[in-house]
Amino acid sequence: MILSEKVEEYLEMLWIVAEKGNETAKINDIAKGLKIAPPSAVEMLRKMEKMGLVEYETRVGIKLTDIGRDAAKQVIRNHRIAELLLTEILDMRIDEEAVCGLEHHISEEIAEAICTRLNHPKKCPHDNKIPPGKCCG
Repeated sequence: MILSEKVEEYLEMLWIVAEKGNETAKINDIAKGLKIAPPSAVEMLRKMEKMGLVEYETRVGIKLTDIGRDAAKQVIRNHRIAELLLTEILDMRIDEEAVCGLEHHISEEIAEAICTRLNHPKKCPHDNKIPPGKCCG
């Protein structure tokens, strides 16, 4: 399934909320994290629900489905691998705007190649866990 960058940003935010121990995210958490109005978040999350990426229950919150979790895992992996690409391979400092742009265009194959080149790192420069890829088995 090909996802828009906007959908990937929502998936990334849902993953980050879950990483902090909240499997179910609140609309306000998502809206605040993405710097958008809550009604805009609701509209996109409803679309994502129709795509099978999230389960959305009014007044309870949003959870990633298995499909959504897999997609979010790849977006997060790409983001954190892109940070390492800049810092460890290109010897640059992290530019979040560049990292955000790269994460949407790194294929699984490229992520695996970078990961392998860096000996399958467990954490990004911010000390966040990098979800393992197929190459890490």
